[in-house]
Amino acid sequence: MATETATVDVDLMRTAELGDAILTELDRLRELDPVHWSSASSAWLVTRHADVVRGFSGELPLSVHRLQLIHFLRMSAEERERRIPSLVRYVPRWIVETDPPEHTRLRKLLVKAFSKKVVEGIRPYVRERVALLLDKARRERQLEFVEGMARQLPGAVILKLIGLPEENMARLRGWANAFQVGLASSHPRPEWLEMADRAMAEMNELFSREIDKRRRNPQEDLLTSLLHATEAGDTLSEDEMLAALSLLLVAGHDTTSNSMTLGVVALSRSPQSWAWMHAHPERTLDGVNEIMRVSAMSAAQPRIALEDFEWHGKLIRKGEPVMLMQAAGNRDPRVYATPDRLNFEHSNDQVLTFGPGLHHCIGHLLAKMQMTEFFGPLVQQFERIEVLDRTLDYMPQIVFRGLFALNVRFHPRATGSS
Repeated sequence: MATETATVDVDLMRTAELGDAILTELDRLRELDPVHWSSASSAWLVTRHADVVRGFSGELPLSVHRLQLIHFLRMSAEERERRIPSLVRYVPRWIVETDPPEHTRLRKLLVKAFSKKVVEGIRPYVRERVALLLDKARRERQLEFVEGMARQLPGAVILKLIGLPEENMARLRGWANAFQVGLASSHPRPEWLEMADRAMAEMNELFSREIDKRRRNPQEDLLTSLLHATEAGDTLSEDEMLAALSLLLVAGHDTTSNSMTLGVVALSRSPQSWAWMHAHPERTLDGVNEIMRVSAMSAAQPRIALEDFEWHGKLIRKGEPVMLMQAAGNRDPRVYATPDRLNFEHSNDQVLTFGPGLHHCIGHLLAKMQMTEFFGPLVQQFERIEVLDRTLDYMPQIVFRGLFALNVRFHPRATGSS
């Protein structure tokens, strides 16, 4: 066992090359060395469900201030200010980059924007968009799913929710791609960071104009809600609003798009699961939660050690990166009976997809609502989806996994079938 533990490792830089094989590599690592220093990834990889939960809990000396440490410190302060001024100014104000008490303050101000009332208010619009997309699938039968469908639904929804014209959809795709390349890679090139900086500057220019419009003419949208958000007399500064909007616009679109795409792949590989969801429409949300668990879009969250501490007998030193591997925790046999495949009898109570603890995703209700409204009608109207690609074109990132493209063929149910 000692020899095997010494040789096992997982290179997170090979995410695109490995595809879903990285999940089985993490499975093996979880059983051999659950808190593992990865020489290939230059980080600690934490893979057991209970340990991932503990890493998210806030009880360990782990910080989310990782972008400044991992990305920005590879440039001098002078170079950062010259080459990526927008990232330097706004990324530290992202809620996902703050620890308590600042995180607690921002969360109280932002969480109202994604309340159950807000989500239910936009559900009819989501249903309309899904109906249009599935009509397109029935007409065309064969299409590229990522651009043709997966980006169309959450992109339109997040623009409407924020209060931006749908004409910004094309720009949203460019901004999302720039953020993926520059901010989701563990070893970004300076030119990638510059591309992400330009995207943020463009977004902020748009948001600043729209914020000025809402000051003069409030609307029923998220922009107005953020402008007027208060908690015990506290409000968001304009920089905090701009930071929140850039994160929400890209993350609110990108993560759901990737979830839809990988979810279609997972469901296409399991005809019995497709049949189960068709037979149990009242449990579509359970099905969606299980699809997200197995497809592992939300695969990891990085942290930085604030001080030396010991975990499973390993000394983790101050400043070292720690990767909380949600994908591995979601496939832990200590928690799930059939960890590596869809099983709709699994309890969803302990799924790590949206992160447990302090940083539980504030947009989880919106994401699950869109996924439910898409997959519910999908399995009712179509017998199956056929994936046409022999190999899948994975993005080179581990935090949120996704595909660059996915060619599929839809097989509608016969008219009158149920």
